[in-house]
Amino acid sequence: MRNIFGIEILKLKNSKALWIVTLAPIFMVVQGALNLMRYYDLFTGQGQNVWEQLYSQSMIFYVSILLPILISIVMTLIARIENTNNNWKHYLSLPIDREKVYGIKFIIGCMLVFINILVLISSIIIAGKILGIEESIPYMDLLTKPMATYIAAFPIMAILYVSSIGFAHMAIPLGIGIGLTLPAMIVANSKFWIFYPWTYPIMAALGGDMEIFNKGNIIYIVSPMLLILVFSFGYKRFLKRDII
Repeated sequence: MRNIFGIEILKLKNSKALWIVTLAPIFMVVQGALNLMRYYDLFTGQGQNVWEQLYSQSMIFYVSILLPILISIVMTLIARIENTNNNWKHYLSLPIDREKVYGIKFIIGCMLVFINILVLISSIIIAGKILGIEESIPYMDLLTKPMATYIAAFPIMAILYVSSIGFAHMAIPLGIGIGLTLPAMIVANSKFWIFYPWTYPIMAALGGDMEIFNKGNIIYIVSPMLLILVFSFGYKRFLKRDII
């Protein structure tokens, strides 16, 4: 199992995946900090907590646009080499367990997304210190909300992973990920949000800060369930994959 994990990591060495997951959240936090500075009086004029405003400004576009698109890119890169020139048939003809290959690839994809979340948290804290925010740092909120967002994104990870493994052309899973991302903010404001997993990160990240997104904790029940269902579906198809 360690050998397969090491091989999969080496495959990503030249994919720039780590650079993508590292730099993307930093860009969003910088944009959020600049927006806070530009409209500082508006966002803090009624005694609002400055840390909460920095968090909200950084997270709005992160959870609604950047995170799902980044997951699309990561999961596509995970399967890119095998999808190129139908290399799956060569890979799966080796004396390796398909179960381990399928599971390890997904774990690596989830790890990259988790690194992205950690960088986001660190960037918000660093940005707040650079801005000289005098209020005490709300470490609990800055840790729990992004982690809740990560859990809420489980269905998106699973759907895009299964799509990336199932389709040979990179454009299809990328198109699915980007296409379903665009209307997410609109759907999040409707009563049908529970049927649209792309809204779950928005609810988790902003539910406590923006009343329109405060729909309760049901996503933390639905997200793991969808993860198991989608992952199991893809797992069964992968085991039956033809290598000829």
